[in-house]
Amino acid sequence: MKKYWVAYKIALQETLQRRSTLIMDRLGGFAVIVSLYSFWTALIGDKATFLGYTRGEMLTYVLALNILRSFVFTGRGWQLVGEISTGKISSYLIRPIRYYGYALSLDMAQKTVHVAAAFFEVGLLVLLVRGELFLPRDPATWLLFGAAVILSSLIFFFLEFMVSSLAFWTSESGGPLFCFDLFLQFAAGAFFPLDVLPMALRRVLEMTPFPYMVYFPVRIFLEKASPVEALRMLGMEALWLMAVFTAAMMVWKRGVSSYAAEGG
Repeated sequence: MKKYWVAYKIALQETLQRRSTLIMDRLGGFAVIVSLYSFWTALIGDKATFLGYTRGEMLTYVLALNILRSFVFTGRGWQLVGEISTGKISSYLIRPIRYYGYALSLDMAQKTVHVAAAFFEVGLLVLLVRGELFLPRDPATWLLFGAAVILSSLIFFFLEFMVSSLAFWTSESGGPLFCFDLFLQFAAGAFFPLDVLPMALRRVLEMTPFPYMVYFPVRIFLEKASPVEALRMLGMEALWLMAVFTAAMMVWKRGVSSYAAEGG
């Protein structure tokens, strides 16, 4: 465990050293949040509610998106693709570490910095718009929300890890990873609540792990899910995490075997 902690601290320092990259990433993210807030404010207009959301709840949804996008969707999938394609992955395979544990340490370091920046951006936007925010009344909601966010982050990590591992078989794996990231944010509700979608499409998406990454955690935070429903969501998230982890490890092991065979 100590070696992964060391990897986390080193990655944290490296992330903080790349200030220009970090600033540009956060400016882009902040622009997206301001655009989403302006869009939904225009849609709500003078209405008391829109799609079952009050103005305060919609503003909170948008602000929560900024934090969740920073924590859940910040990943290093492109780095894994590059390391496999260039052969650098070989230097990790001979070390006494589990690569996914090492990658998760690096991932968490990057998330730490981006989430801290996201909270600053949320505070700035709240001061600028002076809008009403929704905060959970039940203390248990905070615990349920925190658990949902951690599970959703792990689901994304292993999904991205699995897709990135396709680089063992093709040098064009960057394409699937790009399409995966784009579709994922749409299906997770990272641009809008999934309530806006037709019921049939929404039910199809609810049969996948994607809504559990953003849409359902935010519903828990907004207390639109009862404690019983929230626990059911957490149970489904845990099941999806086990399924995704198993699939990712199967793809990784087959990829490593194929890579070792070709290298030998």
